[in-house]
Amino acid sequence: MLIRTRDFQSFSLSGSDETFGSVTDVYFDSAGEWKVRFLVADTRPWFIGGKVLLSPELVNRLDIQAQEVDIEATKDQIKESPKPDEHEPISRAYEASILDHYGLGYYWAAPNYGPGPGPMLQGGGPVSPFTPGATLDDNTEAGVSSDMVRKAVKREQQKKVNKEDYYLQSTKDLRGYSAYASEDKIGTISDVVFDMNNWQVRFMEVDTAGLLSKDKYLVPVEWFREFVPVEEQAHTRFADRDIVESAPDYDESTPLTDDYVAKVRRHYGTPQEQA
Repeated sequence: MLIRTRDFQSFSLSGSDETFGSVTDVYFDSAGEWKVRFLVADTRPWFIGGKVLLSPELVNRLDIQAQEVDIEATKDQIKESPKPDEHEPISRAYEASILDHYGLGYYWAAPNYGPGPGPMLQGGGPVSPFTPGATLDDNTEAGVSSDMVRKAVKREQQKKVNKEDYYLQSTKDLRGYSAYASEDKIGTISDVVFDMNNWQVRFMEVDTAGLLSKDKYLVPVEWFREFVPVEEQAHTRFADRDIVESAPDYDESTPLTDDYVAKVRRHYGTPQEQA
């Protein structure tokens, strides 16, 4: 079943002890499999501590009608889990600390991880190889020892690793991003749609109208090429905006049925078909 993140935000969360909060957002992997990797939970009704991140692997029951999610974890486990920094992106090291806390495996270490390159997140994407003591040019600046140069290179390489060690997006991050087809602005991203059965992200909701009117469309995620956080931009693979504005009618009340989704996918085709 497909659901919009804004609708998922009304779901309550329960641990093995008791109800402890509600869903506030999701983090998904936009450079691999396009899957939801963490639920963001507001735990303040349960204990002081703000937000925690929970892997979908911890979900043991999902009641869509009652809007409830049961988590296979105790109050103490959740309370003692590593907390995210409100003002920092989610690093791979932080992901690992959460998964270690709950005894879960690293999804990025799975064989054949990902169907291929996804859109690149500037400042993100695959981590560049880092080799301490890399070979240096013999012609170093006069008066600067090779050891000093080597240490400087190592520091810069480590900065690059740290800078690029971010793979996840959240709906909160992307809401308001300007979406472009080539140099033509289509509109702004207003929501993310994913499948609750397998946590696969399927569509971005794009608002082409603005504040005074509603004119929204669904765009399959495989049509997104790049996200640019500094400029809050999302670049698609479309040559112009016409294909989006001629897509099947959509608004927040549109049932996301199999027939409707198939109609949307037929309209866009695949990037490979359009190449």
